[in-house]
Amino acid sequence: MSIDLRKRIVDLSKKAAFAANKHGIEGHRAQVALVLDISASMNALYKSGVVQRVIERILGLAISFDDDGQIDLLLFGTNAYSLPPVTLDEIEGYVERVILAQYKIREATNYAPPLRLLLNKYPAPQPAPVLVIFLTDGGNADRRESAEAIRELSSQPVFVQFVGIGKDDFPFLHKLDELPGRVIDNAGFIAVNDIDAIKDAELYDRLLNEFPQWLIQAREKGFLTGWPECIPSTPSAHG
Repeated sequence: MSIDLRKRIVDLSKKAAFAANKHGIEGHRAQVALVLDISASMNALYKSGVVQRVIERILGLAISFDDDGQIDLLLFGTNAYSLPPVTLDEIEGYVERVILAQYKIREATNYAPPLRLLLNKYPAPQPAPVLVIFLTDGGNADRRESAEAIRELSSQPVFVQFVGIGKDDFPFLHKLDELPGRVIDNAGFIAVNDIDAIKDAELYDRLLNEFPQWLIQAREKGFLTGWPECIPSTPSAHG
């Protein structure tokens, strides 16, 4: 890894830690997963380097939660795919080397396949709660199946932060954010028109806005028993 890239990611981890402190969860452990849309409309974002920079920013977040920080990476389009973890040693050129070299960014958009992968990948118990950043630029074709998967995930130690990028209104992601029939509220939603333009501090602040409140509910339900080091003791003032 180049010295400049390492320095950038270390700087990003400090900004992420600042955001975690703002929300009352600095120093708590979490696993971080990133779920990336490879539908056809995302093609330009992969080719132009936007997605590579997103992965770098999420790696900064992962490092802030765990000294051995890495990202578990999933892709989804028509189907879903589990990729090798992203680490500091692997981050440079990851999109070109691992994603574009092996996958075509031209599939349809289904949310249920990656949500099902998350269900299978993170059964309780886990060594730490799982924060999933789920990034997409448009609506999906499998709404009923996706809603059911989110309901099933609501009894596991997994919080899904949906990120809608671009100018779509994302009505279904708004619906998932308020979905009835869940054990606890296990999903959040933010819309970001231009993810490359949003400042790092604002991005981390928004990504972590609902996670602390979920941690409290998950602890109360017993999903995180045995992991007291990773749970805030009081609700975030920013949740």
